[in-house]
Amino acid sequence: MNKFSVIQKINEYLSQKDYISARKLIRNDLKRLGSKDEYYLYSGLASIEPEERIKNYEKAIAANPQNIDAIINLANAQDEINDYDNAILNYNKAIEIDSTCALAYNNRGFTYYHKKDYEKALSDYDKAILLNPKLQLAQDNRIKLLSELDGKKEFKNLVQNSEEKTNSYKFYFNLGMAEARLGKYNEAEKAYNKSIKLNPSYAPCYIFRGILEHSRGNFEKAHADYTKAIDIDKNSIDAYFNRAQLIFSKETQATEEQLRAALLDLKQAVELDSKFIDAYYSIAVIQKKLGEYQEAIRTLDTLLEIAPESVNARALKKLLIKKYLN
Repeated sequence: MNKFSVIQKINEYLSQKDYISARKLIRNDLKRLGSKDEYYLYSGLASIEPEERIKNYEKAIAANPQNIDAIINLANAQDEINDYDNAILNYNKAIEIDSTCALAYNNRGFTYYHKKDYEKALSDYDKAILLNPKLQLAQDNRIKLLSELDGKKEFKNLVQNSEEKTNSYKFYFNLGMAEARLGKYNEAEKAYNKSIKLNPSYAPCYIFRGILEHSRGNFEKAHADYTKAIDIDKNSIDAYFNRAQLIFSKETQATEEQLRAALLDLKQAVELDSKFIDAYYSIAVIQKKLGEYQEAIRTLDTLLEIAPESVNARALKKLLIKKYLN
């Protein structure tokens, strides 16, 4: 094996928490094929105790002071043993080497959280999300922080001192999502209401408040919120789709007028996103309800061109052909 295949295999063992096999490969192959800092970095990753990991990471950094992975992992291990000040110093070094490293900002934010320096923690989470919006860890850490501080003195201070203080509607919007995620629906509603009061033109907040009302069975309120979101943003795919889904939630059977209104919403959604699989499926279901069987099959054919593996689409198409077109 060459060095890259060895490292790939080591990472595989590490992901499986098979540290014995990982250490064996590190000793027998990576030590021979890799650089000195790579050897000590992976020796640290395969070590169980944080003190042992710290020793290996320090050796990796001594061999290559620019090894950002070793620096971040050293800081992680220092955070683990409550050595927060040194952890922050090393996260700072990592950021000096690469100011676009979202993980370094997120992890430093987590250390600030441990130190109860919530303003700096929030600032680092925000920076991490700005650099990498797909970093779910930063999103989760931010939600956890806001949720834990809600209703406490620190929360009020955080709102006032946050970088978002001029756009605090986003702060309450994020808080609303956090509360809803935790099942605290009344608190979520209050947060969304505050966000809308601060900025009545922020469409995403109406969508998420609509989702909240939808889940509670308050369909008229949900419809009003989705409609308001569309009034603000004519390209809001989620608002069109969610408003259409209301007809499937109501206990009473939808009227033809309601079905056709939902159909228009769904067609608008697929016009905005031509690969919106769920919207195509919902269109076909409504077309079936309206007795438009040929149109439903054509819709399903379009869906299956995009997602040939769709079991539901294939099953519905088979049903339509067998029951209505034979």
